[in-house]
Amino acid sequence: MGDANTSGSAGRPSGGGEPPSGPPPGPLSGSSARPPRRRGWLLALVGAVVLAVGVAGLLAGTGAFGDGDGEKTRTPAPSATAGDTSTAPTTGPPATSPPGENSADGLLPFGRAHRYESGVEVTVSAPERFSPADSSAGHKAGNIAVKVEVTVRNETGERLELVNVVVQARDGDGREAVQVFDGAEGLLPLSGGLLPDRQAVAVYGFDVPPGAADLIEVEVSVGFTGDSAFWGGELP
Repeated sequence: MGDANTSGSAGRPSGGGEPPSGPPPGPLSGSSARPPRRRGWLLALVGAVVLAVGVAGLLAGTGAFGDGDGEKTRTPAPSATAGDTSTAPTTGPPATSPPGENSADGLLPFGRAHRYESGVEVTVSAPERFSPADSSAGHKAGNIAVKVEVTVRNETGERLELVNVVVQARDGDGREAVQVFDGAEGLLPLSGGLLPDRQAVAVYGFDVPPGAADLIEVEVSVGFTGDSAFWGGELP
């Protein structure tokens, strides 16, 4: 009897009750502890720092950052050497007058050509005395009539309206001389149009009082920009 009781109780854990269900806890049970959330944030932070350092290194390599004074580093342009003949294209009109200097008061000598900024070139000849015809207009008896030849060359590349070329004169006292019109002497102002690379010639007459006939000054303005040149000298 004692053996039967002993065998019946064999294999059962002491203390009675049912054994625990499922496998004991361990690495194969599938219920290993999860890492806390703090570790996940730490890993994300480390990854962000690594990415930022990589981007900063890339930008520094390409020169995106300045050189410390708020400006980007620039490579200086190579200086011209003695054998380097290349130059930047120049702007503005070329030399406008033939060889020679103007007088101290800024007057061009008669016979000298002057080139305006627009490309128009003008030459005023030396003045000559003449006797106006009875049919002339602008001459006063007792005054001295003088005439000059004005040559206009159009180098603007466009048609030039000659009405925009204005010729005036002043006597030795600085007064404006009256213009003399004389068809018999061919004293007619410039008119019509002038094509590129062509020239036009006109003769202008002026009436000068005897007391101021020692000098004469001729002004020629081209266009409406106030671009003027002055010729001056003694009367013959």
